[in-house]
Amino acid sequence: MRRTLFKFIALCSINASFVVNGAAAAPTTQIDELRNPDHMVSLVESSGKSTYDQLLASYRQAILKHPADAALVLSACKFSERFGVSEDLSWADAATKDSDACQATLQKNYSSDTDVELFLLERRFGKTAIEFGEPLVARSKTWPVPQQARLHTALARAYAVQKDDERAGKEAVLVMHLDPTSIQLVPAMRYLAKKNETAAAARLLASAPLPKYPWLETERIRAATELLPGNEAKDELLRARHAGLKIDPYTAARALQHVGDSAGANAILRADKSLRKNETPQNRQFRLDVAFDANDAKAAADIIRDQYTTTHNSAQLASAYARLVGLDLSIVGRSDLIPIAASLITYLLALAAAPGLLMFPVHYRGTVRQRIGKPSAPLFGRIGLRHAWLALSILLPAIYVVTMLRFGGNTSLSPTGGGVARIDWQKRVAQSYLWTLLLGAVGLVWVGRLFSWREWLGSGPWKLSWLLPPAALLAYNLKLCLSQPHTPFNWTNANWTVALVHGGVSLGGIPLALIVLSFLVPIMEELVFRGCLLGGLSRHLSFGWANVLQATVFACLHQGSSHFIYLWAIGATAGWLAKKTKGLSMPIVLHALNNAMFVFSVVA
Repeated sequence: MRRTLFKFIALCSINASFVVNGAAAAPTTQIDELRNPDHMVSLVESSGKSTYDQLLASYRQAILKHPADAALVLSACKFSERFGVSEDLSWADAATKDSDACQATLQKNYSSDTDVELFLLERRFGKTAIEFGEPLVARSKTWPVPQQARLHTALARAYAVQKDDERAGKEAVLVMHLDPTSIQLVPAMRYLAKKNETAAAARLLASAPLPKYPWLETERIRAATELLPGNEAKDELLRARHAGLKIDPYTAARALQHVGDSAGANAILRADKSLRKNETPQNRQFRLDVAFDANDAKAAADIIRDQYTTTHNSAQLASAYARLVGLDLSIVGRSDLIPIAASLITYLLALAAAPGLLMFPVHYRGTVRQRIGKPSAPLFGRIGLRHAWLALSILLPAIYVVTMLRFGGNTSLSPTGGGVARIDWQKRVAQSYLWTLLLGAVGLVWVGRLFSWREWLGSGPWKLSWLLPPAALLAYNLKLCLSQPHTPFNWTNANWTVALVHGGVSLGGIPLALIVLSFLVPIMEELVFRGCLLGGLSRHLSFGWANVLQATVFACLHQGSSHFIYLWAIGATAGWLAKKTKGLSMPIVLHALNNAMFVFSVVA
């Protein structure tokens, strides 16, 4: 039978009907079959190497009869290439040689054919693909749209390999306008989101037809969850469900959590018990975040218990336990969580005691200075080291306790937590900070009353020259804000302070952001750092050393290590002003103006 088949193929008979290894082939012209490499591949897959050799020989004979038929040669190349890339065939190397020889023939004899050019381009990578493909762009304007889409798809991949994100993104966007079904959708969305053009990214997603494969749709939903600040991920999930595409539970839950539907996300995760098997830490963190936001204290407690049972690391879970207790106080009675409760108590005590690491050496140094006859002059009459300790012991727990109660499932105020950026995360940061200020203000009222109204406002004659150092700092800050190129706000990657500004604006507009950062924050921080800390240190140290230490603590407790020197300079200048004016009003004004510049630079 095979010998008869070979004769039929060699003669290129028309409307031949033949059988390969017992499988009947559809009657059609032999040339038409050879133009369909997918069909030829299926014949080989159902038989083996001998059929491959026979069909390759028929390709060669057909090409000899039709030497000008570039499409036929292209089909032969695609046919042999399919088997050359296979890792399961013992004769893949032979097919690779056939494919290389065929591509060399294309390059030599048919390079002017558009489909051939695109085929050769798609087999190149990185720089060589760019060098081959860019000259085609000018000519491609007269090509059919599908061919233009193939050209720019190849260029998008090539620029991505070269780490040229700008060009890769532009090419991906162009591809999507040419072919809405392209798999370049996600790269195009990432590029537009990076440019803060999330509305354009959302339109691309909405206009793209659903793919046939669930894994492709899953990738789209994940990208929408990560990149887009609206309901796009949830809408895409509903569209996929309506089309019958099965989306994995974690992806579906993330899409719902992203828009604040924590109850729906929690229901999905609790319904599938198999998710607990081989669960990644990120997915476990995500389940915990969802349980917290859905007010499901039992589910959250069980996740924390299971994590402790696995790792026996109670310290790692202390912040999550704090949020759990804030959600349901009865959790305190669970005996299986007692080790974590002990870690939380130890952490809070250590936090309150931490200022002692600075206060004890300073007190000792002050005692030595007294004995050698170099007593220090206190900056504020009724403020000593105990007040500095108290102020820091109020401020630090206020920051971290509120953070744990509101974001305890996370190790930081990260927008992503367990891998999901909720669309309201900036607002939640601002709300958390308002609670921090309230808790801190209540605790600091007693300390603030120790300052007389003269110590708040300042006393004695002022000199205009004292304004020169703060003016120089503010001028530098203003120049920095104006000279830096404006970068569009990226809602998923903004740092904590930028998110705080945008969260404040979303809660009450620019006035609220200014009230918080340019009024409340300066008063509280100047009371703690320049009033209590500098005041307490100056009772035991020379003013120079006291000012250096308080400025260092001030800079360290602010997020912004890249601006540490500037923060230190602001703290030291504010301390110098407090000494010169014998009050806190000028440091507060300096702090307020600095923060106001920051607010306007963010929202501009």
